[in-house]
Amino acid sequence: MEPTEENEKSMTKAKKMTKRSKREEYIEKLSAQLKKWDTELEELEDKSEKQVEKMKAGFAKRMEALKTSRDQLREKMHRLEEVGEAAFSDLRKDAEKLWKDTKKGFEALRKELKK
Repeated sequence: MEPTEENEKSMTKAKKMTKRSKREEYIEKLSAQLKKWDTELEELEDKSEKQVEKMKAGFAKRMEALKTSRDQLREKMHRLEEVGEAAFSDLRKDAEKLWKDTKKGFEALRKELKK
């Protein structure tokens, strides 16, 4: 059987359809992957927002503790200004301990924020 013009057109059309099918399959595959990644990105975004909120809450709590320590130290300083030499020694020991603890708290928070 000799190829006719009509047969050649049919074969060319079939080849185009096969190529088109492969193209469509590829596009569908790509589309499915993109949808999957969209969902995954949304989930990761939600998780990261929760982590950020936890971190903020933790830092806020630590900042509040540092403010309290600072205020207590300021109060000790005012008391040191008011007391005589006899009470100064005992009050100074308390102030020194509070000073060290407050300093450690500030250093730890600074170090963590630099990460």
